[in-house]
This record gives sequence, C-alpha cells and structure tokens, in this order.
Amino acid sequence: HEMAERDEDEVEEEEEVVRKGDDAKAHKELNKLGGGDDQVKEVDTAKAEGALSKLANSEQAEKEAKLQRERELAKVKIEKSDVELIMSEMEVDEARAERVLREHNGEPIAALRFLVNEDTQIVKTSGK
Repeated sequence: HEMAERDEDEVEEEEEVVRKGDDAKAHKELNKLGGGDDQVKEVDTAKAEGALSKLANSEQAEKEAKLQRERELAKVKIEKSDVELIMSEMEVDEARAERVLREHNGEPIAALRFLVNEDTQIVKTSGK
C-alpha cells in the first residue's frame, strides 16, 4: 500500500515538471526567488544581526564624518564679494556659491575653476 502512494506522488511530481514556454520560464524564475520547492531556508540570526549592526555602525560613522566635514567647512572664512562674484559669473544660487567657495578654502579663482570644469563635464556627458 505504501508503494502505491509513492508511485502516485512520483506521477504528480512528473506532471509538475512538464512545463512549456512562458510557464516554464515563470516557474524557473520563481524557483530562483526561493520557496519553489517548499524548502525553508534558515537564516543565521547571529550573522544577520551582525550584518545589521555593521551597517548601522557604518551609517553612523558616515553621518559623523559628514557632520565633521560641515563643521570644517563652516570654519572657512569667505568674503561676501567673492560669493557675489561666483553667483553672477556662474549663475548659481548663494548657497551653491558659498559651498563651493568654502570647499576651495575661500579662494574664488579655485572655486570658479571648479565650477567651470564641472559645467564642461556636464556638457560633455549630455552631448554624447
């Protein structure tokens, strides 16, 4: 009697395997996602927690680094006339002009050069 049940199960499995065209492709893609064979994949919770912890730590470190960078930039002395020059010459808003000027240690020529090169790269990229 047990042998008869196995034979029926095997026949059912064989019927499931016979898939054609789009149905076969869909079945294959679903199996790649997992769960297609009713298999439960165990997750090592310690590894998962470790990975999440590392991710959280790296995000926190990144935030702290950005905050430190902002503090350093805020310390850079800039002239209002330089900001106005960059705004008028490069047609950027005040915030952008100040930012670029601070990133280039308050040196207007270096800031202008950076913005010109940045515009040139944008034109080259969009022109292709």
